[in-house]
Amino acid sequence: MPIVYQPGLKSAEVDYIEMELNRVFSVEYRKFLSGMNGFYLTAPDYVKIPLSTIDEGTINFDRFFGLLPEEECNDVVCFNKEFIDELDIFEEAVAIGEDGGGNPYVMIGRRGEQGVYYWDRTHLHESSSTNNFDIPVQNDFGNLFLISGSFTEFYDLVVGCVSGAPDFIEDI
Repeated sequence: MPIVYQPGLKSAEVDYIEMELNRVFSVEYRKFLSGMNGFYLTAPDYVKIPLSTIDEGTINFDRFFGLLPEEECNDVVCFNKEFIDELDIFEEAVAIGEDGGGNPYVMIGRRGEQGVYYWDRTHLHESSSTNNFDIPVQNDFGNLFLISGSFTEFYDLVVGCVSGAPDFIEDI
């Protein structure tokens, strides 16, 4: 399955994102952005990752955001400025990607040390009988489900769920 990514960012560009979002990223997330300025999947345009705490047992993953101001819905700065205030009760929440249906993946905690969560922002899984969320809906923002303890674990999970050997393609 092809994984298409933009060339990595310079350290100053990652610093710019941190400044714009008023966040401090983990070393592992900074390393990802320096190597790949986000990525998206093609053929098909998503991958299913396991999440046993919902009825279906899987959720979709579509893309990691990058610094892409000309593509507002894929730009980490634009997306966070538009939506992350809904999670202002959490320290240092940062949306880093999404499922293709408006439900983001969010790192929570200073430098993401509290983990990566699936944010059911559209309430897609609200009526699931299993629905064992980790953080309940507050102020109608949607439940959060813990996916992994770190960005690297999450990245490895996503890439590991790609069928066949992933084919990384740089989009220049």
